[in-house]
Amino acid sequence: MPSPQHVRRLVLTAAVTSITIASSLYGAGLKTNEEIAETTRKRQESTFVEQLAALQKMRSNLNARRGILEAQIRDLDAKMEEKKQRATLENDKEPPQGRR
Repeated sequence: MPSPQHVRRLVLTAAVTSITIASSLYGAGLKTNEEIAETTRKRQESTFVEQLAALQKMRSNLNARRGILEAQIRDLDAKMEEKKQRATLENDKEPPQGRR
């Protein structure tokens, strides 16, 4: 049977650990909320020219992603077509199996 000293030490350790974890999560949440508020405030205070530049940058990033995705789709379509042609050729090469 564990001694009362041992149980007390375990309870104290668990309490300190849980307090540390809870305070870390709370602090991270506060920091995230501050960053969101700061970003929102900067966006509202920015001039029209700055907003336009930011939107143009986003547009160029999206166009770049679009190009990458379109290339991936073309590659995938080509692979699927090649696979379909290979399957058709393999089926044509196999001799027909008649009934015995």
